[in-house]
Amino acid sequence: MANWFERKAKDWFGTPEKKMRLLQWLVYITNLYIIFGIFVLIWILYGKYIIQAWQFYTQ
Repeated sequence: MANWFERKAKDWFGTPEKKMRLLQWLVYITNLYIIFGIFVLIWILYGKYIIQAWQFYTQ
Protein backbone atom coordinates (compact mmCIF):
# COMPACT_ATOMS: atom_id res chain seq x y z
CA MET A 1 0.00 0.00 0.00
CA ALA A 2 2.88 2.40 0.73
CA ASN A 3 4.13 1.89 -2.81
CA TRP A 4 0.73 3.01 -4.16
CA PHE A 5 0.96 6.22 -2.11
CA GLU A 6 4.48 6.84 -3.37
CA ARG A 7 3.36 6.42 -6.99
CA LYS A 8 0.38 8.73 -6.49
CA ALA A 9 2.57 11.35 -4.81
CA LYS A 10 5.00 11.13 -7.71
CA ASP A 11 2.13 11.50 -10.23
CA TRP A 12 0.57 14.45 -8.40
CA PHE A 13 3.67 16.37 -7.38
CA GLY A 14 6.32 14.88 -9.66
CA THR A 15 9.13 17.31 -10.23
CA PRO A 16 10.93 19.25 -7.51
CA GLU A 17 9.61 22.45 -9.09
CA LYS A 18 6.04 21.27 -8.56
CA LYS A 19 6.82 20.35 -4.97
CA MET A 20 8.35 23.75 -4.30
CA ARG A 21 5.39 25.52 -5.93
CA LEU A 22 2.99 23.53 -3.73
CA LEU A 23 5.03 24.35 -0.64
CA GLN A 24 5.05 28.02 -1.63
CA TRP A 25 1.25 28.06 -1.95
CA LEU A 26 0.86 26.28 1.39
CA VAL A 27 3.06 28.93 3.03
CA TYR A 28 1.00 31.73 1.43
CA ILE A 29 -2.29 30.22 2.61
CA THR A 30 -0.90 29.62 6.10
CA ASN A 31 0.29 33.22 6.31
CA LEU A 32 -3.13 34.49 5.26
CA TYR A 33 -4.82 32.41 7.97
CA ILE A 34 -2.36 33.67 10.57
CA ILE A 35 -2.91 37.31 9.59
CA PHE A 36 -6.68 36.82 9.57
CA GLY A 37 -6.48 35.13 12.97
CA ILE A 38 -4.52 38.04 14.41
CA PHE A 39 -7.14 40.51 13.20
CA VAL A 40 -9.94 38.36 14.65
CA LEU A 41 -8.10 38.13 17.97
CA ILE A 42 -7.60 41.90 18.07
CA TRP A 43 -11.30 42.40 17.28
CA ILE A 44 -12.36 39.95 20.02
CA LEU A 45 -10.09 41.56 22.62
CA TYR A 46 -10.46 45.23 21.69
CA GLY A 47 -13.58 45.44 19.49
CA LYS A 48 -15.54 47.51 21.99
CA TYR A 49 -12.71 50.05 22.27
CA ILE A 50 -12.25 50.18 18.50
CA ILE A 51 -15.95 50.97 18.04
CA GLN A 52 -15.81 53.66 20.74
CA ALA A 53 -12.74 55.25 19.19
CA TRP A 54 -14.36 55.19 15.73
CA GLN A 55 -17.48 56.86 17.08
CA PHE A 56 -15.39 59.48 18.90
CA TYR A 57 -13.40 60.36 15.77
CA THR A 58 -16.38 60.43 13.41
CA GLN A 59 -18.46 62.82 15.51
